[in-house]
Amino acid sequence: MAVSKMKKLTLIAEASRSDEILKAVQGFQEVEVRDVFQATENNQWVEAFFGDYQPESHQDKVQAINFRIEELANAIRFIDHHGSSKDKGFHLKRKILTLQQLEEKFDEAELDRELREIQTLEDRFNRNLEKIRELTDEESKLSRWQYLDVIPSDYKSSLTNVLLGAIDEVVWEDFKASLQQHETIYLEELYRGESEICFSLIFLNVDHSLINERIHSYGIVRYQYPYKELPKVRLQAISKELRNLYDDQKKMAKRIGQKRVNIEQLEWAEETLLARKNRLMVQDSYIQTHQLFVLQGWVSEDSSKNFQQFIAELVGQETIYLELEEPTIDEIATEIPIKLKNNKLVQPFEMLTEMYSLPAYHEVDPTPWFVPFYFVFFGMMVADAGYGALMLLVTTIVLKTKILPRGMTRFMQFFQILSIPTILWGLIYDSYFGFALPYKPILSTSDDVITILILSIVFGVIQIFVGLGLAAAENIKAKDYLSAVSDGFAWQGIFIGIIMAAGGQMLLGNQGLMTTGVVIAVLSALAIVFVPMMRSASKVKGLARGAYNLYGITGYIGDLVSYTRLMALGISGGSIAAAFNMLVGFMPPIARFSVGILLMLALHGLNIFLSLLSAYVHGARLQYVEFFGKFYQGGGRPFAPLKTEEKYVNIEQKEK
Repeated sequence: MAVSKMKKLTLIAEASRSDEILKAVQGFQEVEVRDVFQATENNQWVEAFFGDYQPESHQDKVQAINFRIEELANAIRFIDHHGSSKDKGFHLKRKILTLQQLEEKFDEAELDRELREIQTLEDRFNRNLEKIRELTDEESKLSRWQYLDVIPSDYKSSLTNVLLGAIDEVVWEDFKASLQQHETIYLEELYRGESEICFSLIFLNVDHSLINERIHSYGIVRYQYPYKELPKVRLQAISKELRNLYDDQKKMAKRIGQKRVNIEQLEWAEETLLARKNRLMVQDSYIQTHQLFVLQGWVSEDSSKNFQQFIAELVGQETIYLELEEPTIDEIATEIPIKLKNNKLVQPFEMLTEMYSLPAYHEVDPTPWFVPFYFVFFGMMVADAGYGALMLLVTTIVLKTKILPRGMTRFMQFFQILSIPTILWGLIYDSYFGFALPYKPILSTSDDVITILILSIVFGVIQIFVGLGLAAAENIKAKDYLSAVSDGFAWQGIFIGIIMAAGGQMLLGNQGLMTTGVVIAVLSALAIVFVPMMRSASKVKGLARGAYNLYGITGYIGDLVSYTRLMALGISGGSIAAAFNMLVGFMPPIARFSVGILLMLALHGLNIFLSLLSAYVHGARLQYVEFFGKFYQGGGRPFAPLKTEEKYVNIEQKEK
C-alpha cells in the first residue's frame, strides 16, 4: 500500500512492426510512453545515435481523425434528435473487450458509406427546414395583406399611384382624419394588429408631395408588394408548398429513424478512431526510422512481467528486444510518473488523494492512512441506518447488473463501502430514515450531545497524532532526525502531556500523573523551540523561528474545533429527517397515505443527497487541511499510460 515502483522500459524492433507493437502497448493499458526527445541527461543517446533524426509530424492525420470523430458525433446526434421515435435502435451497450476485438470489427469502407448516406439525409432534411422557415416567414408577412384585392403594380399609371404601408395604431385615427378632406385619395384598412395597422392608399400623382409629407409626419413604413398575383393566391400556394414539405419531413424522419439500428455501429467506430488518435498522439515521442523502431516508457514493477508475457504473445518474443531498468535519480526528480498501489478496499478512496495531489515518488501514500478516519467520519456525519441500507442496496445492484465506466465504478464502490459505517452509526444513534426504534441507543442525539462532541474531538486528536507520526517517519526516512523530533515527536509529546495532565487532574485525581504530563509537555515544547536554534547558523534567528513554530499550537486548537462538524452534521441530518416525518405525521390519514408518501420520498431524497454531499465534502476537507497538512507535500505527476478513451466500452488486456 504505497506508491508503485516504476521501471523504465526500452523496446527495440524493426520499423515494420511499429503499428503492431503500439497496438499491443495500448491494449496492455499500463505503459506510459516516454518522450525520448526531452532535453535530459538520460536522453543523450538520441543525439549520439540519431542526431539527424526528426520525428514525423502526424498533425494532418490527427486532424483527419478529429474531423471523422466530429462527423460521427454529428451523425449520432442527428439520428437521435430527428429520427422517428417509432423506430427502435440502441446505443452501444457498455461491454468489456480487448483492443484487438474492438479494432477487428471496424470496417472503414462501411463507415464511409454509412456516413455519406446519413449526410445526404441531413442535407435534405436541413434544406427542407430552411425552406419551411422561409415560407413560414413569408406567410407571416403576407398574411397582413391577405385582404388586398388588387395588385398594386396594375394600378400605377401616369395619373394614379398605389401605396401600401404600416402605421402605429396610436396615430392611425389622426392620419385617417388628415386625408378625409381630400376626395381624390382613397384609404382602406387591411390589417389591424396589436400595435400597428396595415393599409392601402390610392391617390393621384399630383398629390404625391402631400402623401410623402404625411408618410414622413406619421412615421409610416412603406411596403413594396413583390408578387404578380393577389395575396390570397400566393398564400394558397405557400400553404400547399408547406404541406408538401411537412409530408416530406415525415418521410425523412422515418428514413432517419431507420438509421437508429446503426447507432451502435457508429459508436463502435468512434471508439476505434479515438484509440487510433491516442496512438498518433504519442508518435512524436519515440524513434521510427526506415529500419528501426525504438520506444521507451514507464511501467510499474508489478506489471512489468505481465507486459513481457503479453507483448510476447501478441507480436512474438523473437521480434523485439525488451529491457527493464531502474529509474535514475534525475528521472525520479524530474519525470517519473506516480501510480498508487493499494488493495481493493482502499482503491476507491484514491480519488480523494488524486483530487488533492499525488505523492512524490519516495513520499508516503496517504490513502491507506486516511481511509479508516474517512470511513468513521463519513458514517458519523450521515448516521442513518435507513440511508446506509439504501446506499448499500442501490450501489450493489448497479455494480452487479451494469458495466460502468471505470471512474463511475470506482465512485459506486466508494459509496458502497461508506454505506457500512453509515448503517453502523445509524444503529448507534437509533436513526432509521429519521425514525427511532424502541430500544435505548448507545448514543442519543438529543441527550448525549456533549458526549458526541467530545468523541468527535477525540477522533480528531487520534488522526492528528497519526499525522504527526507520519511526519516523523518521513523525516527519519530522509535521515533528518532533528526535524523528526521538532515536526513530529515533540508535538505528539505535547498532546500526550496535555492528555495525561488533564486526565490525572480531572478524571483520576492523580497528582503524579498530572505532574508527569506537564513535564512531558514542557520538554516537548522546549524541543520545538530549541531544535531550530541548534540547526541555524544564527542562534537568535533559530530561537525566533522555534518560538514561532511553538505558536502554531493555536492552529492545532483550530484543527480540533474543525472536528466538531462530525457532531454537528450527524445531529442536524437526523433532526431534519425526524422533522420531515413529523410534518407528514400531522397530515390527515387520507393525505398521509397518498400525498404524504410522495412528500416523504421527495423530502428524504433531498435530505439523503444533502447529507451525502456534506459528508463527502467535509470529510475530504478534514483530510486535506487537518491531516495532510501535518506531513504531506504531494506534487507527483499522474501516471498517464497509452490507453483507449473508453467512451463506450471498457478495454481489458485479455478477454473475459
